[in-house]
Amino acid sequence: MAQMSENELVSLLSAAESDAAIYNGEFSAENTKYLKGYLAIKSGDFAAPADQSSVVSTDIADVVESDMPSLARIFLGSGDVVSFVANTDNDAEVQEAEEKTKYVNWIIRNQPDSFMLIHNWMKDAEIQKNGVVKYFIDEQKEVEEVEYTGVDQSELSAIVESLKGAKVDKVKVEAVERSEENELDNTFDIKFRVTRTEKKVVIINVPPETFLITKNASSLDDAELVGDRGNRTRGSLLAEGFDRDLIDQLASVSDEDNRNGNLKSVRDRDQGGSDADNTINNWASQEVQISDLYVKIDFDGDGIAERRHVMISGNKVLINESFNHVPYASLSAILMPHKAIGRSRAEITYETQRQKTFLMRALNDNIRATAKPRSVAHPDVDLDDLLTIRDNGIIRMEDDTQILPRDALAPIVVPYVGNEILQVTQSVDQSLAKKTGSMVANQGLDADKIMRETATRFQGVQDEGSAKIELIARNYGETGFRKLYEGIAWLVSRFQDTETEFRVLGKALTVNPKSWKYKHFIESKVGLGAGSNEQLIEARQGLYQIQQQLKATGSKIVDEEGIYNNLASLTDGLGFSRSEKLFNNPAEPDELLKADNEELNGMVLQMQEAMQAQAEQIRQLQAFTESKTIEAQAKLMVAKDTSLQKSAELAEKTRQFDVSTNQDANQFRTNTAVKLTDIEVKNDVDVPGALT
Repeated sequence: MAQMSENELVSLLSAAESDAAIYNGEFSAENTKYLKGYLAIKSGDFAAPADQSSVVSTDIADVVESDMPSLARIFLGSGDVVSFVANTDNDAEVQEAEEKTKYVNWIIRNQPDSFMLIHNWMKDAEIQKNGVVKYFIDEQKEVEEVEYTGVDQSELSAIVESLKGAKVDKVKVEAVERSEENELDNTFDIKFRVTRTEKKVVIINVPPETFLITKNASSLDDAELVGDRGNRTRGSLLAEGFDRDLIDQLASVSDEDNRNGNLKSVRDRDQGGSDADNTINNWASQEVQISDLYVKIDFDGDGIAERRHVMISGNKVLINESFNHVPYASLSAILMPHKAIGRSRAEITYETQRQKTFLMRALNDNIRATAKPRSVAHPDVDLDDLLTIRDNGIIRMEDDTQILPRDALAPIVVPYVGNEILQVTQSVDQSLAKKTGSMVANQGLDADKIMRETATRFQGVQDEGSAKIELIARNYGETGFRKLYEGIAWLVSRFQDTETEFRVLGKALTVNPKSWKYKHFIESKVGLGAGSNEQLIEARQGLYQIQQQLKATGSKIVDEEGIYNNLASLTDGLGFSRSEKLFNNPAEPDELLKADNEELNGMVLQMQEAMQAQAEQIRQLQAFTESKTIEAQAKLMVAKDTSLQKSAELAEKTRQFDVSTNQDANQFRTNTAVKLTDIEVKNDVDVPGALT
C-alpha cells in the first residue's frame, strides 16, 4: 500500500474531526446547559414566566464553590501531588525517580499563572463533563534591543560576551552613534539586537468546546483522534517557525467557522459575548483556525496504524510527524466505566437546582399573592378608584346602589403554603446533601434533640462530605494529574537536549532528562482517606511520640530517616512548604555533612573558647608568677644588698682587726727585741732575737 497523499490525509482527518464527541450527541448541549445553570441564567429550563417570580436557585454554584477550596488546598498546597516510585532497590533507579518527581513538579509549579492553570482545570471538570490541559515543548524566537551609552573599545568585547549565552542565536549591532561628549573621551553609544531561541515546556487550558476526542472513546490513549480546534494569530504561527508564505495561504476565521461557539458565548456574555472580529486588524493579529490533532492512522501504508501529530488549517497541512504520545490530560469529577469522559458535579446537581428554582418561585409568588390579594368587586364600584393604590385613597360607588360598602368589595383569600414549600425544600436539600456531600448540619432536628444529637450528627454529615471530596480528589490524582506528570516526564526525556539547573527545597539541582532510562511507577499522593489536616497532624504527632519511645529503648524498627519523613509530612500538614529549613534529611549526604560540619564547627568553637579560657588562666598565672618572681627577686636583691653591706662591714672589721693585730704583733716583736737587746747588753751575752 502506497503512502497517503496530503489531500487524502486532510480529507480523512476532516471526517474524523467532524465525527468527534463535541459535534455528536448531547455533549456540547449538556455542557452549555450546565454552564448556564452555574451562572443562574434565566433561559432554557430556568426561563422566567411573565409577571411571576424569576429567581433562580444557585445550587450548582454552591456545590462547585464549596468543592473548590478543598481541592485547591489539596492540589495547590505544599505537598507532592504525584511522585515517581522506583520498581527496584537499585540506587540509580531510586535517585532517578526522586529526580523526576522534583523536576516535573518544578515544571508544573513554575508555569506562568500556575495557580490559575490548575484552578481552571479543576473548575472546568466541576462544571463541565471534563476539564482538559495540553502540554508541549514550545520553541520560540524572541528579539530584544539592548542599548549602552559611553562605551569604549575595551568594553565592547566584554559587553558582547555578556550578551551571548546558551539560548542566544545572534547578537547584531543595530546602530553606533557618537556625540560631542563621546568624541572628547573617545566613547560611543551602541545598540544591539539580540535574537534568542527559548525552548520550554508549556501547559495550557483547553476550553471544553474546542477539545476533540473520538466519540465513545474509553480513554485518551485508546482514542483514534485526540486534539483541539482553536484560533491562532498569524503572528504566533510565524514566531513558532512556520514559513510566512504558508501562513499567507491560510484562510482567516469567519463566523461560519465557529461551529461550536455557543458555550463560549455563554461564558463571555457578561463582557459582550464572543466576537470573531479582531479589535486590532493587522496581519500579525489576524486569526486563522487550526486543528492540532494526534491521530492513529496508517500514513506510510504498512498496514499498521501509528500515532501521528498532524496540524491542519483548512486544506493545508502545517505539521505531519510521527508522535507516539497524546499530550493531553483530562479530569472528570465522577468517573464512568468504559468512558474517557465522565460526569460533573454540576450534572448531578442540575435537577435539584430545577426543583429548587420551581419551589423558590412558588414561594415568592405565594407570598406576593398573600400580601397583595386580588379582590371581587361589585359592578357599582368605580374600578379606576379600585386600581389606583395610594395612601388614604377613596373608592367611589354608584349613587343609587342598594348594597352596603362591606358587601361591594371582598378580597380573594389565598392560603399561605410557605411552610409546606419550605418542608419540601428541606427534603430536596437533604437529597442534594446525600448526592454531593454538601453540609446540611442541623436540618430536620427537633428543638429538644439538638443538645443530644447535633455533635454526632454533624460529625457524620461532615465525614460524608469529606469522603466525597476525597473521592473527587483521588479521581483527579489518578487520572488527569497522573497523566500530566507522566506525560511531561516523557516529553522532556525525548525533546530536552540540554541540562537544566533549578532550585527545589532551597537547593540548586541540575538534571539532564536525556539520561533518564528507567520506567517508574506513578503514585498519587492525594485522596487517600487520611482525613483532615487536623487529624493528620494529630496522627503524625502520635507517631512521633511512638518513634521517640522506640528509639529510646534501642529498637531497630525506627531510624532517623523514618523520623524525618514523619516530621516532613507533619510540616506539610501545617502548611509549610520548606521542611528542609526546619529539619535535615538523613537521606541527603549534603545535609548530613552540613549538620556534621555545623556540629564540628560547634565543637571547634567550644574548644577554642576553652582554649581561650585556659590561655587566659595561663596568662593570669604567668602574670601572677612574674609578679611573684619580681617580688622575690626584689626581696632577694634587698637581702643581697643587706648581706653585701654586712659582708663589707665584716671585711672592714676583719681588716681593721688584722691591721690592729699586725700592729700589736709588730709592737710586741719590737718590744721583745728591745728587751732582748737590753738583756744582751747588760749581760754581754748573745741573745737570739736581739737587735744586734
